[in-house]
Amino acid sequence: MINITYKDLSSDGPVEECRDLCNALMKLQADRGVKYKEILESMDFENRLKPAFNGAKKRFLYVAYDRDKPVGYIFCEADTVTEETKKARPGWADLIPENAGELYPSNLVVPAVASHLNNLYVLPEYREQHIGSELMDKGMEWLRSVPDVRYIFVHVSNGNNAGSLYEKYGFIYSHDVYDGMIDAYIIEV
Repeated sequence: MINITYKDLSSDGPVEECRDLCNALMKLQADRGVKYKEILESMDFENRLKPAFNGAKKRFLYVAYDRDKPVGYIFCEADTVTEETKKARPGWADLIPENAGELYPSNLVVPAVASHLNNLYVLPEYREQHIGSELMDKGMEWLRSVPDVRYIFVHVSNGNNAGSLYEKYGFIYSHDVYDGMIDAYIIEV
């Protein structure tokens, strides 16, 4: 019998609780990816979730458990976007041409507080049980609660057909990132 509970691990984690879930998400994205597949294949817990969690000024990590087994999570973060950070590129983007689009739309007015839905994942055998909805609802509540938030973003890897899910929560397609590697969706608050 499934017994789902939820824990907020935002303050101190341990983020390692989500290692296997994050690696499963990264594998799913790599398996579905078409553009820059080699970049997607290089992503894992150690170079995505762990440094994002540890480096976030404001963060939200909410994990679903079946007894003591993590079965799903959402990770969100927030910070002020400046002209400098607006143009910054993550290290993994070095393989992508400079003029291939940025994480943020060119018309984004900065400085501005932006929150990001960074990761959302539920193990396949636990889907269709409203776990994803619970995670998403709590995540959206946090994303909107960030003081002075102006924009909420989610970046969807190519091949991952999650755009319609995010549109149900009010996100609208914003722009193509890194030559089609990622689709950016936005909510203006």
